[in-house]
Amino acid sequence: MKVAILSRNRQLHSIQRLLKEARAQRVKCEVFDPLDCQLVVSRGLNSIFVHERPLVVPDVVIPRIGTSITDYGIAVVRQFEVMGVKVVNNSRSIAESRDKLRCLQILAEKGFDVPVTVLMRGSRSIRMALRHVHGAPVVLKLIQGTQGVGVMLTESAESAASVIDTMWGLQQDVILQQYIAESRGYDIRAFVIGDKVVASMRRQARDGEFRSNIHRGGEGIPIELKESYKRLAVHATKAVGLSVAGVDILESIAGPKIVEVNSSPGFEGIEAATGLNVARMLLQHAASFVRVTPTKKPRRSRKRK
Repeated sequence: MKVAILSRNRQLHSIQRLLKEARAQRVKCEVFDPLDCQLVVSRGLNSIFVHERPLVVPDVVIPRIGTSITDYGIAVVRQFEVMGVKVVNNSRSIAESRDKLRCLQILAEKGFDVPVTVLMRGSRSIRMALRHVHGAPVVLKLIQGTQGVGVMLTESAESAASVIDTMWGLQQDVILQQYIAESRGYDIRAFVIGDKVVASMRRQARDGEFRSNIHRGGEGIPIELKESYKRLAVHATKAVGLSVAGVDILESIAGPKIVEVNSSPGFEGIEAATGLNVARMLLQHAASFVRVTPTKKPRRSRKRK
């Protein structure tokens, strides 16, 4: 089996873990920077070139597309799909999960509980928006962001308006989101592969921080999720069209709320917290995309004597 990983940085922990497990399983695995891929589209013939050489078509692709190259990365994933290559997480699902508002729209439409979220233009509407999200404090988020980057907590309408005006001045759209006070500094990360949650942890923010992301200094604590939470995470993953995802859940008085479905979840924090080999499970999942069930040979009819 030949596996291609799409990532801008092969030195990332998750990429190194995948490469290590690929060697252990004797799987041929290569890392390609999406920006090194030249896409050739024509009638009846679509191909990818890397450094002026045609890419040897892999059996399956594992996209690890960063926010800085979302559009180009999705185009590369789509090119593999057009060429008939199996892909773990397709281009459409990556695009929809990467856009925070679009992801929440899909989840809410399909009946999942999410924090009340508002997208708007013009700070004159800030007070109405705050009423929708039950008042300050309020969480502000860039529509595209990861690892807690572009997530802010503002304590008043005035500070929210100031931040929003600044972001708009930088040509960045911002969403306002209901602040779940009872979950301040905590959330649950469920790592979904295929039809099940393979690992889960409660993330706790460091002192003085409300974002619980591991990359922001948060701590991961292993937990055994309730079956209802597991079903929630798996169904949310499928609702967005993904087969591998990190699902972030906030625990509120009214019940669990899904705050994000991440199409390229990291391994470092959850492997360290749980001691589970998530990288191996992901590679095994990728292998399931290319397994072919042998067809049974038809029985020969016996000739009558």
